[in-house]
Amino acid sequence: MLSRRAVRLRRAEVRALTQAWTRVGLWPAELEAWIGAVGVNGAAIAPDCLTPGIAVSAMDIVLDGMRVKQRLRIGEPVFSVLARATACGRSLSG
Repeated sequence: MLSRRAVRLRRAEVRALTQAWTRVGLWPAELEAWIGAVGVNGAAIAPDCLTPGIAVSAMDIVLDGMRVKQRLRIGEPVFSVLARATACGRSLSG
């Protein structure tokens, strides 16, 4: 699945990403959804979101003019995204 989404990466890079995503411990359908939301390089983002209960379905919620997934992809910390959601009265849990 990663090799289809990361066509420009070398084998060693795809292997490293595969190992990182494997450590997250998601089922294949969940894995595909998270990769679609946070990108192939988002293996560190997904567990940070899962720990406080942020659902993959929340990635398209707009907070202060930007989608949750965009905020996470540009490096905004999960706790900051959660704070924005709380301030806006939005829930990011499934």
